[in-house]
Amino acid sequence: MEIKVGSKIRNKEIKEIIRLSNGWLLLKTENGKSAKDFRVRLVTSTKPLHSMVPKHAHFVIDLYGKLCQDKSAGMNVLKAIYEVWKTKDVRGVLQKYQDASISLKGYPLEYILYALNWILEQEDINFTGRPEKKQKELDTILSSLGFSVPEGRLGSELAISLLCDVGSGTHPVEALLKANLDIAPRRKF
Repeated sequence: MEIKVGSKIRNKEIKEIIRLSNGWLLLKTENGKSAKDFRVRLVTSTKPLHSMVPKHAHFVIDLYGKLCQDKSAGMNVLKAIYEVWKTKDVRGVLQKYQDASISLKGYPLEYILYALNWILEQEDINFTGRPEKKQKELDTILSSLGFSVPEGRLGSELAISLLCDVGSGTHPVEALLKANLDIAPRRKF
């Protein structure tokens, strides 16, 4: 299967491709929630085809594992994610934090930053609002780490606050339950 812009994967047209240094492909494909909506898909192998749709929970668990290995290096990963969320260039952020996270097991920082950049963008596109009480709760979680919400990023704030909650010491299960995120299990055929 040839993967290129304009071709289809899992019946969805590919809109953009990022080729990661480890050979993985990060894809932005069409999706149906709105005209600007898209889905993020990771392809780890083309022959045979192995792909998945990355979810918030994957990155929460990965961050937790990194924090358990080395709190300081794990927090650098969180800072890198925050900088990308503030719309800083992914390549520059990767260059700044790569050495501080290179020894950590789990997802490579390059994948984390590029995937979350798109996932967070998608959250902003599909955002329709949230109750004021919940908004204040998310703002408090971010401010506990000295973070604030960049303009136009309210939709993705839930995902960032989830990562910040784990960075502040909350267990991932508790953080996911508190965020009330719908985490669908992998389907078995």
